[in-house]
Formats: sequence, structure tokens, C-alpha cells
Amino acid sequence: MQPQKSRPGAGTAHATTSRSHDNPIDAVLHRLEKVKSTGPGKWQALCPAHDDKRPSLSIKEADDGRVLLKCWTGCGAAEITSALGLSLADLFPGDRRSLHQHGTGPMRRPFDYRDALTGIAHETLVARLIIEAVNSGEDVDADALDRLALAETRISDALAAAGGVQ
Repeated sequence: MQPQKSRPGAGTAHATTSRSHDNPIDAVLHRLEKVKSTGPGKWQALCPAHDDKRPSLSIKEADDGRVLLKCWTGCGAAEITSALGLSLADLFPGDRRSLHQHGTGPMRRPFDYRDALTGIAHETLVARLIIEAVNSGEDVDADALDRLALAETRISDALAAAGGVQ
């Protein structure tokens, strides 16, 4: 078996010679480190949004060409794409401007309340664990306090995205 490479190459399921760099998956994979194929259309890599020591980012190319990102330590897709120098729109195939030019207006993804509630539930669990540590007299370091502040920000952002108060 070949050692892990910092970029996908001919030894992986994602060969650079077989695809154009214009595909969303190419734009993502070529900016990541320690990319490893985990199956057809699936990869793992170091998450660029945090100081990752072991690959915690799962990448999947959906049947329609969309790129799905999941950081198992909690980084959001916006954080990941920003760290890669991309936007969320870069995760989707096709020319997004063409719909506007044909008079149908800009594309807008419908708000998914399940995604927001799932995110809020996760951030609430993070906050609860940190608060329980404080209540039990454990020392809480600056990283834990920063993570608590991030949880509060993400919960507020989800509320604002759902049309709630800011």
C-alpha cells in the first residue's frame, strides 16, 4: 500500500489526470492535506479549519456533483471552505450565474430546519459538558471557554438563520 500523500494523485481513487480541476470535488481535494480515499466518491483528510493532527474531515461527492463536508470535531462547512480559500457556492457544480441570466433569479437553497436543530443540539451538548465541568469544580482552560463562546455564536447564528431574533 502506498503512503498517504498530501494531495490526491495517480495512486488514489481520485486521479488528477482523469478529471478537470473545474469540478467542485477537485477544487476541494487539491487544497486539502493527507487526502485518503475511503471508498468510491469518499475521502478523508486533515480539516483545514482547525489544528488537525489526525484526519477528521470526511468528504463525499454526491451523485449530482455536490461536495459534502463533515468535520467530526465540529467545524462547519463555511469554516472549512473559508480555510480552503473557497466559498460555499464552490461546493456545487455548474455555473450558478446562468440561472440569473435566464431570468429565473438567483438560486437560493431552502432553509433546512432539521440541519439547524441538529447543529443547535450539538452545540447545546458541548455547552452542557463544559458547564457540568465547571459545576463539578474542574479546572476549565482557555480552550474550553473559547469552545463555549463558539457554541453560543453558532446557536445565535442558527437562530438568526431561522428568522429568529439576533
